Amino acid sequence: MKKETIFLELMNDGQAPVYANHNDAGADVFASEDFVLCPGETKVLPLKIKVALPDHLEMQVRPRSGLSLKTSLRIPNSPGTVDAGYRDEVGIILENSYNLSLLPYEMLRNPSLLDTIKKDYEILFPMDIEAVFTVYKGEHYETPQLLNLSPFLILDENHHPYGTIYIEKGMKIAQVVFNEVIKGEFEEIEDVTTKGTNRGGGYGSTGL
Repeated sequence: MKKETIFLELMNDGQAPVYANHNDAGADVFASEDFVLCPGETKVLPLKIKVALPDHLEMQVRPRSGLSLKTSLRIPNSPGTVDAGYRDEVGIILENSYNLSLLPYEMLRNPSLLDTIKKDYEILFPMDIEAVFTVYKGEHYETPQLLNLSPFLILDENHHPYGTIYIEKGMKIAQVVFNEVIKGEFEEIEDVTTKGTNRGGGYGSTGL
């Protein structure tokens, strides 16, 4: 297995990427702080690391399979690219893709979920507008118009909506993979079908 030296600068609370196994392609990277991601939010989680890559490499940021399978956490620009010339702090763009409209179907699959919500969450209805705005004072999540469109709000003990993802400092949040870069040299010609073989079609022309 080929190895390359990656120069790494650790900022406060930053951790070096770690390979869980000697032959893994991806190295785990870690959350540098506690992080809250409400449903529908997309934010950057700082890793508190900086890297200097050789000119022939890129560092790709990819999701961890367990988080993708078991949670609504997504990396929307996956794979994200850190170029060789980038020297600033590396961050991970994270999206919470949870949709509250799925909750009734989750309750059908798991009837005990309703008991959990009644026990551990606060349910606010549109007539509780004052209560909602007290909870969300200074925030931007809800407006009277949105409340009229939603039958209810379900808030956890921290007053965040049901489906909020809590990321703890030090949690494995993504993985990075190093790839060799091939740089294209572009040459304009009259007709690209004169080069190579034109298979014809596209966008599903051979089936779904």
